[in-house]
Amino acid sequence: MREEELKNLIEKLRRGIETDGFVLVCGEPKRGRFAQEFNLDLSLLKGSKKAHLLHAKVFLGRAEYRDWVELFGIAKEVLGVPYFGSNVESKVLDLFSPLTGRLFVEYYDDMDTVRELSAGVPPALSRLGFELARRGFMWFKDWYFPEGLMEGGHKLQAERPENRKLFRKYLHRLEEELGNFLNSSAEKSLKKLSEERFKILEDTWKKIYSSAS
Repeated sequence: MREEELKNLIEKLRRGIETDGFVLVCGEPKRGRFAQEFNLDLSLLKGSKKAHLLHAKVFLGRAEYRDWVELFGIAKEVLGVPYFGSNVESKVLDLFSPLTGRLFVEYYDDMDTVRELSAGVPPALSRLGFELARRGFMWFKDWYFPEGLMEGGHKLQAERPENRKLFRKYLHRLEEELGNFLNSSAEKSLKKLSEERFKILEDTWKKIYSSAS
């Protein structure tokens, strides 16, 4: 991630980005624990009303440490409108996902994602995972510690393959994860939904990584 890309995004957010009848804005970025880390607070505006939306932590990368973005402290509802599954959520993911190949997104209050992951749906085929996977992320980890206290909220880690040629490996792995879920689950609606999402991702990933042999 280049610092210039982050600065361009911050400038756009400072001016305000219209989405679904709201204006998405951020305050002055704050330095994090070290020079390459920045903290952003995003809010939504509608008329004279303003409400917190989420926090974003951005790490530009340093030496052998890869860049990443984390979205957390996400409001379940903003100015009377649910966030998860909304056009506002899509806009946020569209803005931040191009910055990095490693994205962490909290899902603590995302009840659909919580339910699906708890039922054994592969992370990439869960509601939130599917949104990230459609944007080219292929490797997923569910950071959920049932007895943890210090690890923060439940979050999905999503990464793009550094080597584009590996996309077939990740596609095959997801197909295996889907097969295991279909064989072990008795929830017909989730099985059908997972199969539908896999077919979409199979086509989407092939288009994104079509230049890989």
